[in-house]
Amino acid sequence: MINRENTIETEKEILFVDALHESLVNHKIITNPRVIQCGTYYSRERGHFRFRVKCGNIKECPRCRTEGLSQRRQEMLSEQELCLIEGGFLFMITGTLRHKKSDSLRFLQGKLSDASKKLKNQYGWRQIMKSKIMPTKTVYETTYSIKNGFHPHVHMLIGLNQEGINKTQIHKALNNNWRNYTGANLDVTNVDPTVYVGGKEEYPEKLLEIFRQQKREMQFNLKDKQFPRSRLETILMYYDQIPDYTNPSMPKEKVVKILKEMNRNQSYYFGR
Repeated sequence: MINRENTIETEKEILFVDALHESLVNHKIITNPRVIQCGTYYSRERGHFRFRVKCGNIKECPRCRTEGLSQRRQEMLSEQELCLIEGGFLFMITGTLRHKKSDSLRFLQGKLSDASKKLKNQYGWRQIMKSKIMPTKTVYETTYSIKNGFHPHVHMLIGLNQEGINKTQIHKALNNNWRNYTGANLDVTNVDPTVYVGGKEEYPEKLLEIFRQQKREMQFNLKDKQFPRSRLETILMYYDQIPDYTNPSMPKEKVVKILKEMNRNQSYYFGR
């Protein structure tokens, strides 16, 4: 926990992801030995530290995930721009599934993954992909709500060169199959090519920012919110860093339990 006798200038220098990494290790949410060591120094030269461990595990490590996000964002935006230059059209297909609050994340992730594989192997998808002009980007994400529990979902970004195709036609070609697999419907939207749609983790830059952020969030009813992992991690930091912080809707033990399950059943990203 931050010693409040520290100067404000000192606190400004503490990176949020560094403090978060330490907290996730302390709560045994991160258990991978390589990820635990990420950021530590492992050699000296003439009395000075020269190198730091970098695990590269973007699924588990907030440091590496944050460092890699800007590069991935730029790569995806460049591909989207190239698609439009070549006369293509961008669409986002989002798939959810019916679930109960008691369903485990592992069960839901497996069901969602199976449904996505089946969708990409059926006739309607294969016909649409005949006009593909950029690699399909698939992003699996998970949020959590107090009311409904875990909510895994998948985003599929496609770029097509078929003139005249629209989101209604894509929805008609795919939705019946998806509903048969999951009991839910697909959503198809046009994509703004200037917007990054590759999945993201948004953290404050400096640890000091959470004190201001926490005061703003006290105005909202958390029971109605969908929490991505990054928001749950920030709430955990409130507990670890802000004296006397309390949240009856999200007690600390519950936040830790949810984050452990999310870490064991990672959402992920790939291009296919």
